Amino acid sequence: MKKIFALCLAATMLVVMFAGCTAKPAGNTSAPAPDGESAKPKEFTSETYYYICPLSNLEYWQAHKAGLEDACAELGVTPKFVGDDGLDVDAMCAVLETAINDPNCAGIVMQANFADAYEPYVEMAQKKGIPVCYQTVDGVSGSKRLSFLGTDYVQYGRVMMQQAAEATDGKGNVIVSNALSAGSAAVEDVMTGIREECKNWPDMSIVAEIDDTSDAAVAATKIGAALLANKDVTAVIGGQSTSAIGGVTAIKEAGLTGKVKVISIDRDASTLEYIQHGDIYSTVAGKQYTEVYYGVKICYDYRHGSKKAFSKDDASANMVIAPSYVDCGSLIINKDNVDKFVGFSYAKR
Repeated sequence: MKKIFALCLAATMLVVMFAGCTAKPAGNTSAPAPDGESAKPKEFTSETYYYICPLSNLEYWQAHKAGLEDACAELGVTPKFVGDDGLDVDAMCAVLETAINDPNCAGIVMQANFADAYEPYVEMAQKKGIPVCYQTVDGVSGSKRLSFLGTDYVQYGRVMMQQAAEATDGKGNVIVSNALSAGSAAVEDVMTGIREECKNWPDMSIVAEIDDTSDAAVAATKIGAALLANKDVTAVIGGQSTSAIGGVTAIKEAGLTGKVKVISIDRDASTLEYIQHGDIYSTVAGKQYTEVYYGVKICYDYRHGSKKAFSKDDASANMVIAPSYVDCGSLIINKDNVDKFVGFSYAKR
């Protein structure tokens, strides 16, 4: 695993190095501009890179938009952030098809929220020479996407369980609350990681797995019942940020504040505030900015990079220099560093 990760990381670093070189304007950029004027930034070209998402009005996507815009600014290409306000497969497919039919579309980065439905469009894009990089949520097995950039969600679950062990000195019973009925592969992987890691802590046991349907009120009610039904609970792990917030409510209502630690996921404002106040021990957050930022650069490199990296003609040999998978890792936010995150806004950087 370490060897695979190292190879992926090395490939990604090469992409970044190349992208940084191609983004520089011609000439000696270190020389002063004529008459003391500031050097002008590279102008945008019509070459357009898309980020496409559902529920596009959510604050969650600000990190993705920032990654898209920053990468495009460095490369001198045009960013386009589009999506649908709902979570509708037909609407999302229509947005994707419109992007593919844009004559200036040079690459697409997105999550495979509806992987089966998206795949015919990914194949359509590939035939037109438009690379598609998935991030956070990968496509179907054997997808024609160029690369996937994200997190190993099994490892994500392991980190959450490790945080629970750290918070409790590796002792006590654990309640896990998550959107178990959502049918999400990411949810299943997180749960797998939590269960597997728990085996490494002989004095800890998972005594309840709760389906909270991503609803904080449901989580609070069900976690509260689990706290009453089980003795010696020392930790609640919330697989959604709403799960953890529900856990905080349940713990307070049970009079167990300070005795039961809460581990959360993601970095929304409410979660960060709860960490500041000591109600949540820590949260494990994804690096979505990183995923989109390098996804754009990998798409760019697909178009502008070497076509003879492995053979006389890599295209006819069906080879690309892009890594097939990049694990971007995760962030751990706790009382020691939460102040650095509170008040930070991608929209107001």
